[in-house]
Formats: sequence, structure tokens, C-alpha cells
Amino acid sequence: MIEYKNGIHISGTGLWLDAQRRTDFCFVSHAHADHAVRHTQILATRETARLFEHRYGKANFKLLEYNQSKRLNGIKVELFPSGHILGGAQILIEKAGTKIVYTGDFKLRKSLTAQKAQVRKCDILIMESTFGRPHLKFPPSRQVHDQMEEFAEETLTKGRVPVFLAYSLGKAQEAMKILSNRGFKLSVHGTIYNMARIYEEFGVRFKNYEHYQAGNLEGKVLIAPPSVRKSHMIENIPRKRMTVLTGWAMDKGTRYFNGVDEAIPLSDHADFPELLEYVRKAQPKKVYTVHGFAELVQSLREKGFDAEPLRQTTKIESTFSKELLTNYDLFA
Repeated sequence: MIEYKNGIHISGTGLWLDAQRRTDFCFVSHAHADHAVRHTQILATRETARLFEHRYGKANFKLLEYNQSKRLNGIKVELFPSGHILGGAQILIEKAGTKIVYTGDFKLRKSLTAQKAQVRKCDILIMESTFGRPHLKFPPSRQVHDQMEEFAEETLTKGRVPVFLAYSLGKAQEAMKILSNRGFKLSVHGTIYNMARIYEEFGVRFKNYEHYQAGNLEGKVLIAPPSVRKSHMIENIPRKRMTVLTGWAMDKGTRYFNGVDEAIPLSDHADFPELLEYVRKAQPKKVYTVHGFAELVQSLREKGFDAEPLRQTTKIESTFSKELLTNYDLFA
């Protein structure tokens, strides 16, 4: 039985998946704040543990490398790359031949700062689906990178400071890599700088960047988290243009909602076509979507997949046929 209540619980194993409240034993897919809780014991990758402890302090980790199988509490588990951020992982859970995959946040597009996502065939797929609407189709990565370069170049040419707003962990480092590879000198907010240094501990190198210093921005691109948009740090820059990096840039109102000059669709999540592609490759007998929209479920059903949204307090065993329950002892 799988239960969804403040996180996903695999009943009978003691294992939780990205639980939002403290548990005895939980898989943490990556170190973003909405997934990172200090559980009694945490299953994660080494990179996630390092980032987690930098942000939230010491915790008790059980570490697994990518593609390394281990038996825990009567089940076999394996972590494999999600393509989301450094250390981001999906988990494959196997018991008596039943294979369950929980993706956590993921993307299939190539990342410059995280390992490319893998897809595993499974019986049951629990899939993050934040951008699960047909119109949320991101442009090719090269086009997005070109748009970032054009924004920075045009702004610098006019004698102004280009300000890129990006979450301090993951997206900001991806932006650093893109822009520094294209020859721009970077000034980065302190939280982003500290995360970048940890990335470098794991072999992800950046060029032409320095810790932000007020008044030292001439000819440089500033990368800062969205939370400082209305801070004195930003307001005291006299001549600037701002852009926010987000998948929601595909919605026309994003620029106005964020109070910026431009919105660029750089995302660390899968878009709608990628979500469909993942399911096609995984070939699950059952799909549960998390944090998504009804349109994705409907599209999957039209393609012949047994799909439904995973809702809080749901006990999934009640949705399976008698035949499925008989064949899958995890739900017995």
C-alpha cells in the first residue's frame, strides 16, 4: 500500500518519499527547501547530503551512489539521476518483483551542472508533473541560452547592469555555467556563490565569477535569488534591467507578476512533452501524478495508460484491481 499524506509512504517498509514532516526514515530526492526535512534518518546521494547540511545543518544520512542497489527494510532500493539539480535522484523500489519508481523533481533535457536523467521501466510510476499542461512546452535549450546571452549583451551595450533572478540552488548555477561559458563576467549573490563552491567540490567548474560587491558591477552580469528583488541590494543599482529565469515564463503574465523587464523559460523541471516521453519510456502499468494538472492525466489516458493524480490522504491500494493486488505483494 502507498499512502500520500505530507509525503509518500510505502506501507510495511518504514520508507517515506520526500515527506514534508519529520519521519523515522525518508528518501530525500534533492536539497531544495520544499523537499528537505531533517528526518531521523535520510536516504540520499552524497551531493544532496552535502548541500542539505550546508543549508540546514547536520543530519543522519544513509548514502547511496547513483545506480547502486541496496537492501533496506526488506526491499531493494536504487537511486538514479533525475537531471534536476546536483545530486538530484529518483528512486527505484523493488519488492518481490514489483518495481515502483518515484521521480521527485526531474527533467530529461541535458543539464550543464547535473547528471542527465535516466528512465527505468517499472510497474508503478509516481511522477512529479509540475508543468503538466500542453501549452507548457519549453523552447530548445540552445534557444533559451541564446535568449539569455542576448538579454545580457543588449543590457551591457546600453551601459546598464543585467540582473538575472534565479533560485540560489540549481538554477542559479546552471545560469552561471551558461553565461560564463559565453564569456560574460559574473557577480553572484553570496548564497549562490556558496552553492557554486560546493558544486565545484563535485567537479562542476565555473569561469569568470566572483562574490557580489556593491558598486563593483561595471561590465558584469549579476545573478541573484528572486527573494532579493525588492532589497536595497537591487534597488541601489541605478541602471539595470532584470529578468527572471523560470519555466512559468511560458505564461504571458509572469513578467508582470515578477516585476521584471523580461522572463526567460530556463527550467529545471520537465515540460509537458517530456512528461509524456518519460511515461512512454518507462511503460508503467499504473501512473500517479504529483503536483500537476488534470490535462496530463487525460493525455496519458488517451494514450492508453492507467493514470490518475495522487492526492493527499489517498490510500492507493483501493484503486487497484483484484488481479493487480494479487500479483503485487507489496499491496497485500
